[in-house]
Amino acid sequence: MLFQMVKIIVSLLGILLILGSLASVGTADTEYDPNDYYGSWAAKLDAEFKAGSFDTSAPKYDPNTGFSITSTPPGAEIFVNGANEGITRSLKAKEILGLIPGEYNVTLSFPGYSDFAGNFTVNESEIKNIEAVLTLI
Repeated sequence: MLFQMVKIIVSLLGILLILGSLASVGTADTEYDPNDYYGSWAAKLDAEFKAGSFDTSAPKYDPNTGFSITSTPPGAEIFVNGANEGITRSLKAKEILGLIPGEYNVTLSFPGYSDFAGNFTVNESEIKNIEAVLTLI
């Protein structure tokens, strides 16, 4: 009998604790605004944007800027500024798009052949064709 009473009292205390926790949610000093997902960071960003403090002269990402690369022999590894971008294909050119306009170092490598390397400049909304011929060593 005593054990059952202790069990009921502990259960009631647990329920009161849970209800007390739920009642305290949302009682912070500032009211929650569901439209302000990013909080004060968004307000600061909005203020900076309105003030015109962003550099609009910087080159921008363009999904239609990049390279269309073929090689002889096909299957050569492509490196753009040292980063591996895949391999050339036999039936279709390998496209590397989404580059910021500027100058890039492009290197193609294939085992048993000398590397093809060059600096290429791409302008905004330009896809530069590169036809690399690697020579047998």
